[in-house]
Amino acid sequence: MPITWSVDPTARFVVMSVSDPYTIEEWRTVMLAILEAPISRPRLAVLVDRRHSTPATTSFVTQMSAFFEEHQRALLNSLRAILVSDDAGFGMARMTALRNPDATIQTFRNYEQAVAWLILKLES
Repeated sequence: MPITWSVDPTARFVVMSVSDPYTIEEWRTVMLAILEAPISRPRLAVLVDRRHSTPATTSFVTQMSAFFEEHQRALLNSLRAILVSDDAGFGMARMTALRNPDATIQTFRNYEQAVAWLILKLES
């Protein structure tokens, strides 16, 4: 499965792993499963690990933004850390953040820094 998700062992955030090839429909299915999961949280925090996938396309980012808008209530106050491995991935993740100004999204190249940011934000 190109997109999987699990709850971090600390149960503080969800890890969504993306690897090629994948479709927007697969991404939507996983996002809906995360939103519907009985995860104990005052605030949804997701670490999106894209280190094993090609950068999202502009079309994909547009479709993700439409999903976020459609599910705005469920995603209210959510946190998203996007983990990438290269400059192109970093740029597309930043585009995702810019196209979703009501969301708290940060882009990282280091797993530990992404986790530390999520935990810091969850505790503040």
